[in-house]
Amino acid sequence: MPTIFLILNKKISIRIMRLFIALLSLLCVPIVYANNEFLTIQQAEQLALDNEPGIVAQQWQVKALSEKAIADGQLADPQLQLGISNLPTDSFAFDQENMTQFKVGIAQRFPAGDSLKIKQQKTLADAKVIETKTADRKLMIIKKVRLHYLEIYYWERAYQTIVENKQFFSQLVNIVQSLFTLGRNNQQDLIRAQLELDKLDERLNRIKQKIYIQRYQLSRWIGEKAQLPLQDKLPKWQLPTLDNQQETLIPQFFHHPQVQIIDKQLAATRQSIALAKEQYKSAWGVNVNYAYRDNAPNGRERADFISAGVSIDLPLFTQHRQDKSLLAKEYQYQALKDKRLETLRQLVAQLQEELASEMQLSERHQLYNTVLLPKSKQQSEAALLAYQSDRGDFADVMRAYIDDLNIHLEEKRLAVDHLKSKAKILYFTAVFSTNNRIEY
Repeated sequence: MPTIFLILNKKISIRIMRLFIALLSLLCVPIVYANNEFLTIQQAEQLALDNEPGIVAQQWQVKALSEKAIADGQLADPQLQLGISNLPTDSFAFDQENMTQFKVGIAQRFPAGDSLKIKQQKTLADAKVIETKTADRKLMIIKKVRLHYLEIYYWERAYQTIVENKQFFSQLVNIVQSLFTLGRNNQQDLIRAQLELDKLDERLNRIKQKIYIQRYQLSRWIGEKAQLPLQDKLPKWQLPTLDNQQETLIPQFFHHPQVQIIDKQLAATRQSIALAKEQYKSAWGVNVNYAYRDNAPNGRERADFISAGVSIDLPLFTQHRQDKSLLAKEYQYQALKDKRLETLRQLVAQLQEELASEMQLSERHQLYNTVLLPKSKQQSEAALLAYQSDRGDFADVMRAYIDDLNIHLEEKRLAVDHLKSKAKILYFTAVFSTNNRIEY
């Protein structure tokens, strides 16, 4: 009779503990949602994009280049020339010699060919490069925020799962303590139970560290809002249907910001090549001078002079200047073309890698939900039942429940990793797919 009573007491205690944990978790949920003090992934994305310093800095750069383009299209300022010619050194008298003159002149330089227009277009092309970098930065920020958010979600759910299991393990320690007092088991079972309980405490401390790190990393993008509780739902992202072949994927990346950045750089380099070709043409300038002469000592008036002139550059020796400058720009253009092809291949390879990873994670997650989780539960229940019936060993019970805990944690890890893989895929496909909305 005492043995039967003790077994029934263990069953009732374990069931009461599980019921208490379930009720406690239900009571805690309304506290968070009642005050609406939780952070959704959409809110985190928007907070990260609003007034992000890097984006704002790039917007200022675009404005600066737009203003510079206007200045680049203007002629150089004219030059005012003042001087005295033929002043005698014996007396320094302005009226002594006929050729003594006070000169006032204006000179204006004109660049070669269409240099001003091309230089202006080059600056505007540079502004387009910055604009495209801003678009890529926005996509990158969204991806990073999603990854940090999902990682926080996993570690907090892992922490909650271990806390719930810790309550059960604590109850097991009490049961083993009671049995040890009655002499029904040995001290090894008690030490093993206490050791596993201490291991859970150590895992909880490590998980706290992970949560702190991820929240601080998220705060780099959204500030103090990163400390808010997360919404207790995972996003459901629908991926576009893609043919996982290089020749099919490459054209779809033509509009990705990373490729568009190089395209805009190619456009700017073409303007640089055109500007280098203009240097084979002659720049020129004009000047107009008025020369004042004082009256002669005897009072006779002297005529003033007006002179005008044109200066023309003669690009006759182009081998070591114009030719080399043009060749350098052409080499830069070719380097960008090769870089564009490299970027396309790199993006395609990364997307193919993520598509394969996403498929494998989906299959593994399904395996955990349909096979491993039910079997681990059956195993733990069977081990506990055998132990309660004096047909099993306590070590088997602990091993079964630890395995069940680890499988539950791994299932949560797979669920989050699957979504993280989708977030990475959406970074690549956002520009050629509109089917990336978040649904709950």
